[in-house]
Amino acid sequence: MSGSRETRILFLGQLPPPVHGVTMMNDYLVNSKILQANFHFDIVSLRFITSINEISKYSIRKVIKAIRYGCEVTKKLLRNKPDLVYFTISPKGYAFFRDSLYVLILKVSRKKVVFHLHGQGIRESSRSNFIIKALIAWIFRNSYVICLSERLIPDIEGVYRSTPYVVQNGIKVQSNSYERKSRDKTSVPNILYLSNYARDKGVLILIDALKILKDRGVPFHARLVGAPANLTVEFLMEVIRKQHLEEFVEITGPLYDEAKGAEFSKADLFVFPSLNDAFPLAILEAMQYSLPVVASFEGGIPDMVVDKETGFLIKDIDANKLSDKLYVLLKNEDLRLEMGRKGRNRFMGNFTIDHFEKNMLTTFQDILRQL
Repeated sequence: MSGSRETRILFLGQLPPPVHGVTMMNDYLVNSKILQANFHFDIVSLRFITSINEISKYSIRKVIKAIRYGCEVTKKLLRNKPDLVYFTISPKGYAFFRDSLYVLILKVSRKKVVFHLHGQGIRESSRSNFIIKALIAWIFRNSYVICLSERLIPDIEGVYRSTPYVVQNGIKVQSNSYERKSRDKTSVPNILYLSNYARDKGVLILIDALKILKDRGVPFHARLVGAPANLTVEFLMEVIRKQHLEEFVEITGPLYDEAKGAEFSKADLFVFPSLNDAFPLAILEAMQYSLPVVASFEGGIPDMVVDKETGFLIKDIDANKLSDKLYVLLKNEDLRLEMGRKGRNRFMGNFTIDHFEKNMLTTFQDILRQL
């Protein structure tokens, strides 16, 4: 079967709010004109939370919603008879076991499923005990899988026997993004962090690195933009106060749309010291705005950032290693501009929304031909 306007795909996944990488990519997919011209999407939006800090929290309300969504999935399967089910299944934690109930419904209905993995955690979960490993293998059996990067395929080795598809994320090109020019030599360089306020995003490592830079006498100003996850704004402000960084570091909270774009425009370099990530969109946004990127060597990040060419990548990241790389860029504006220009060129050539949509279209068409 090949894709056509009559081909029906049942979409199961999270849509905004809240706004984060998975919900943004899902929103791009279901609203893609290219995909809508080829397929009809029936949508079940699995919206269990409205803010980032609810992600890991259990509640009765979530259980009730899970049951309700299960009924909705069953109804759409019976009424609309989709040709394929597209499911952005959660790869770990409570959400994975919740999503396995929907997989049971799909398997009973004998529908072919393509799982789009937007994170890591399958390998870690499968190693916890043999029962969970058997459950994961059962979920992926006779299905299709999309990974965000070749580097993320090892996360499903041992539980998925076929060859997965690889579709890298892409984002919209903003009209106010541009190639940068030299700034006033007297201006203080601006460092931008944009991600959730969470320990595994490396924000505490960054604050320690900024303290090292201050002690070395390096002029800078840093803005930490994000939504509270397992770290509150109050906690981070207290950490900054104890490190005597109040004049150097500002906590803004979450910013969206034009306000977020303004942050990229004002910044001179972007830092993303995450300890656990798959294919973070914030790095693509920074590349679009011609910012050099200093990031951890994690997940699919090396697919985006070319070490020593569009930024710096750090293995086994810590505050000392991070401060050293930031120091190099803070002291060399020409290097910042050169890396930022190459990063924007790399973004435009590989990671726009057009690239994502065309790759998803090709993937869907290939899967449907096999049915």
